[in-house]
Amino acid sequence: MNNKNYFLDFIKKPYFSKKTFFLSKKNNTLVFKFNSNINKLNISYIIKKIFNVKIKKIRTLLVKEIIKSKNNKNKRIKIWKKAYIILKKDQNININKLN
Repeated sequence: MNNKNYFLDFIKKPYFSKKTFFLSKKNNTLVFKFNSNINKLNISYIIKKIFNVKIKKIRTLLVKEIIKSKNNKNKRIKIWKKAYIILKKDQNININKLN
């Protein structure tokens, strides 16, 4: 088992939006989706192992998506964690390493 592949299993995918694009240019911040049960220490360890970068700060929040059926009988709440990872000034991450 390759360690990098093991750690990649924890990251769901990078998260892209207008806000994240603005943050990446202004504050050197990247946003990733994680499972809801992971904490900041694990996130920093995973990012350091995969990308070999220095992290300045990590901010996380839980995102709840409610998925409803047409009859409102089946409701399902999908919870995932969004992690804002602020890198130090001279650090960069190549997202293509995730593939």
